Amino acid sequence: MLIREALAADIPALVALRMQLFCEVGELATSEADPALWQATRDYFTQSMQEGSARSWVVEVDNALVACGTLALFVRPPYPGNLAGREAYVLNMYIRPAWRRRGLAGGLLDAMLAHAREQRLGKLWLHASDEGRPLYERLGFLGNPACLELSLST
Repeated sequence: MLIREALAADIPALVALRMQLFCEVGELATSEADPALWQATRDYFTQSMQEGSARSWVVEVDNALVACGTLALFVRPPYPGNLAGREAYVLNMYIRPAWRRRGLAGGLLDAMLAHAREQRLGKLWLHASDEGRPLYERLGFLGNPACLELSLST
C-alpha cells in the first residue's frame, strides 16, 4: 500500500472514485449516469492541479487506486488565529468498500494534515458523513453548529 500525492495521470481514477462516492450517497444511479458531471469533474481536477488550487492524495494497492482525498485551497481575509487567511476544505474522501476499516482514511488524512501544516494553512474544514465523523473527531476536528449552507443551484 502506497499513499502519495495524486499526479495528472491519476485524474481518470480520481473522477471514477468521486462518481462512486456520488452513487453511494444516492446522488447518482450509476457512475456513468451523468457524462457532463464526469467531464466537469475531470476538468476541475485538471485545472486545479495545474493552478495548484487543490491537491489530492491517493492510496495505491497493486497499481490500482483504492482511495482518495482532496484539499481545495483558498485564501480569505485575515482573521484572529489565521493572519495569512490560508485554509483548505477537505473533500472527495472516498475508500472503495472492500478497503474500508484498514486505516486508509487515517493514512490519507495524515498525509493531507502534514501538507497543511507544512504550508501553514490556518484551518481545515469539511462536511463529514456519520460514518467518517469519529475519525475526524479523533484527529481534532470539532463540530460547528453555526455553519449553515445555501445551495444556489437549481
